Amino acid sequence: MSSESLSSSKKQLRTARLVWPLAKDYYAKARQAKIDKKLVVWTILMAPFELLHAMDVVPMMTEHFSSLLAIKQKIVPYLELAEGMGYTRNSCSFHRAVIGFALSGEELMIPDPDFFVSATNACDGGVKVHIPIVEQFKIPYYVIDSPYHTSEGGMSVIEEDKVGYYKNQLQELISIIEGLTHKPLNEDRLKETIGFAKQTNDLWLEINELRKSVPCPMSVAEEATTIYPLMQMMGTREAVGFYQMLLNEVKERVKEGKGIVENEKHRLLWLGPIINYDTSLLNYFEEFGAVLVKSDMDYIYLGDLDPENPLDSLARKYISNFFNSIVENRIHITKEMVRDYKIDGMIIYSHRGCRLFCGGQRAVMDAISEEFGIPSLLIGGDLSDVRDYNRDQVRNQIENFMDMLDNKR
Repeated sequence: MSSESLSSSKKQLRTARLVWPLAKDYYAKARQAKIDKKLVVWTILMAPFELLHAMDVVPMMTEHFSSLLAIKQKIVPYLELAEGMGYTRNSCSFHRAVIGFALSGEELMIPDPDFFVSATNACDGGVKVHIPIVEQFKIPYYVIDSPYHTSEGGMSVIEEDKVGYYKNQLQELISIIEGLTHKPLNEDRLKETIGFAKQTNDLWLEINELRKSVPCPMSVAEEATTIYPLMQMMGTREAVGFYQMLLNEVKERVKEGKGIVENEKHRLLWLGPIINYDTSLLNYFEEFGAVLVKSDMDYIYLGDLDPENPLDSLARKYISNFFNSIVENRIHITKEMVRDYKIDGMIIYSHRGCRLFCGGQRAVMDAISEEFGIPSLLIGGDLSDVRDYNRDQVRNQIENFMDMLDNKR
């Protein structure tokens, strides 16, 4: 697929257009921190960022940098480099890109790592795929082994032995970082950081409440962008400030009755990751009077935290991660979204390189169809590798699906 025919989504919210400058500033500060001899920590998406920020190290989410490469249409050379080393195209394109840019020898936007922190609670493949990077840079590597969340009902029903197991690993991670930085953890700084993370979480939940309004004031096109501080900046003052601005703007739109489309005909739910190289697809639904009201991506990063019990609440948050749980919990959460956001159709993106994204999607589709009679469109592909993407074919699928929804009215 030629990248010339692909484009980024259009954001109607002013605050959403501030994310790219925010991300560039974060990466610039990270490069300066490397020069200043601060510890740069490469991570997987479900590393405990709150703890890393509290310890004054510089966490860099490798998947986020891979997504930036895909958005900027610069990812393919790094994918090809990894494939030349034997990594199959059926594996996660995020991971292939990470291996490619880490081993390319090029000077990139992301500074070289001094330490790597991985975790099993969102991506089991990443635990192994990062080993060549650790060997290349000759750095220490720590893997947080997250116990699987097998109980229904969320954070309140996590078994205490699982919380203790995860918490012990956080304490071990603290000791390792203290040894690398020669600085002890400041307990007051940890409480402050957890407090910022709690504020960030609460602001996002308040924004989500407003998105239930009709017409919808903020779509997945904005969500896919504004979710960034939830990922890499959780636990920072900057994230709190950003989401306060976003909340104020969404409140203003609700007060004015301003929606994403002029005449809202359909309210759609997007399940799964966003196609990074063609985010304009998120706006395409608007041509049919439809709005992608909500996605499930934020559930990866949300979780109530307690500044007075920081490690305990961090353990509960990361164990109860949306993708570290039985499918019954995903079904329950999806049913809540369908009811609360007045959904009449679902778009499900099945990322072929990820078992955790794909696993359970059919069960979710069937459960929603059985209870609500809501149709779903399943789109398969790779969220970052553009080479097999057929833009026109995907848009034809969407057009046919929207025709079917119109006929159901």
